[in-house]
Amino acid sequence: MMRWSCLAVLALLSSTATAQPVTPVLKVASLRLPAEVAQWHAQREAIFDLLKELHPDVIAVQQVRQSPDTPNSACWLAARLQYSCDFITADPPSQPLRRGNALLSRDSVIDDGITLLHGADQSSAAGMQRLQRGSKTVNVYLVRIRPENDDAEARRHQTADLRAWIAATGDGYPSLVAGDFSASTEELVQQLPGFQPARKNPAARRSEAIPGAPSGHGMDVLYQVRQFADVAQQWLRLPPMEGASGEGRPLGLMVTIRLLGSNATDTADTP
Repeated sequence: MMRWSCLAVLALLSSTATAQPVTPVLKVASLRLPAEVAQWHAQREAIFDLLKELHPDVIAVQQVRQSPDTPNSACWLAARLQYSCDFITADPPSQPLRRGNALLSRDSVIDDGITLLHGADQSSAAGMQRLQRGSKTVNVYLVRIRPENDDAEARRHQTADLRAWIAATGDGYPSLVAGDFSASTEELVQQLPGFQPARKNPAARRSEAIPGAPSGHGMDVLYQVRQFADVAQQWLRLPPMEGASGEGRPLGLMVTIRLLGSNATDTADTP
């Protein structure tokens, strides 16, 4: 009888442990693809293999070019990974060469949008996707705030426009901003109150920067401190080319972030 009682207790404990809510996490990769066509064709399969293995939920791609002679590399990657792809650009469709950013997602996109961030006669396109992550709804914004000549006044206007757009479209859901910023970390935090850069000490990892990347805070994922916690990050690198020595080319970083306020229907990772 005692033996069966112990087994019943163990089964009850196991059932209770299984029923505990699992806090959902979100993996966001922020990267820049090779700009040269020949280099892109030489490395795109390695980039695909890397991202397929890492399996990010969202991929934010900076500085994407699209023309009749140069297909959109980010959307090519999305098609291979079976992700959605939003090309975010201020250039009209009639323009042969269009420049912008791209937001790729493997989760269900329940809403999206695009706006212009203005400043000192300079505009930058910003995009947004609202994603369903288990039972949680998350907003992901994608921006590039690097005005010409690193104009501080233009940065201030564009960041203010971004802040107003998030306030108008966030609808109270947890929000992330994947972006590339020429502002210093201190300026960025001051102008986007409530958001925390995942790269808490970017100067310490300056050697990890993508070759040719401009100055400033750089590429990062900013998260609302009241909505997310337990941030981890890893730098994304391609394996070295065959016959080459040293480390491979850096692409960007991936941030793994935990959502707060979960419930029992949330899952840590959806298939």
